Amino acid sequence: MRAIEFHGGERRELVERPDPGPGPGEPLIAPAAVGICGTDVEIFDGSMAYFRDGLAAYPIVPGHEWAGEVVDVGAGVAGFAPGDRVVGEVAIGCGRCVRCRAGRPHVCALRSETGIVHRDGAMASRLVFPAAHAHPVTLDPEAAALVEPTSVALNAARRGEVAGRSVAVIGAGPIGLLAAQCARAEGAAAVAVTDTRADRLAAARGLGFPELPEGEDAIDVALLCAGGETAVAAALAAVRPGGLVVAVGLCGAPRIPFDYDRLITHDLAVRGVLGSVGLWPEAIALIERGAVQTAPLVTATFGLERARDALESLAGNLKVLIDPRSG
Repeated sequence: MRAIEFHGGERRELVERPDPGPGPGEPLIAPAAVGICGTDVEIFDGSMAYFRDGLAAYPIVPGHEWAGEVVDVGAGVAGFAPGDRVVGEVAIGCGRCVRCRAGRPHVCALRSETGIVHRDGAMASRLVFPAAHAHPVTLDPEAAALVEPTSVALNAARRGEVAGRSVAVIGAGPIGLLAAQCARAEGAAAVAVTDTRADRLAAARGLGFPELPEGEDAIDVALLCAGGETAVAAALAAVRPGGLVVAVGLCGAPRIPFDYDRLITHDLAVRGVLGSVGLWPEAIALIERGAVQTAPLVTATFGLERARDALESLAGNLKVLIDPRSG
């Protein structure tokens, strides 16, 4: 099998490894489409927060947004057979600690995260994955690869309690455009989007979302789907007094300045949201029934050998996919 390895210092290697076999409870999967997101860039350049926290270490086979086809199954696997299309979760907890027992394996101190922490991702021609954290799909691979970011976006909308409320999405990248669609599906009274890039605002309009009026400060909930000082300032400025900011976009920096006093004087709540535990079947259903459209977001696809080109192309694209079946 072939796999992409990141080694730090923006060093990438295409390596050959022995073909793996599935262990008990594991299907062996041939990845067919793998999304690249900002986290993959941060792994590549070393700015990811998990490096600062000591959770992650190189080498890393990236690829946490993926879809593939079952090739073989290990002993005890039920519900999957060769030929089945499948997607898989990111955070896999120990299952024993207080956080896992409370349904929060995404903050388990002993967790693995596919393609990020202690578990190989799908930028490879083969992937062994635990069946307990895999989900069958009927979607095409290009759509199924966006189940993971859709589940993250749905988590942000749910944590923002958007039903019946006005929502501003800050950042019209893939997560932002998915979050806007999830907020609409969750029954938000109105959803507007803001971004600094005209092409991304055009993509938002194509999905039916107007631009947030400049100077608007009467929004109930801001879904902060971008990182950095400008995005944080926009989110804090958009929400009304007593409003809520849901932060889901990472910035890749340990500190950014923001208007702390505004949190107090406007009685604001800020809620950090990580991952997508427990929402995968619902995210799949949203895409299957067309409530979330993924095709407009996918603007480029590269073969496995062009992983670096794929990373470098993100600046001019929305969602970039890797197809590990091609060179």
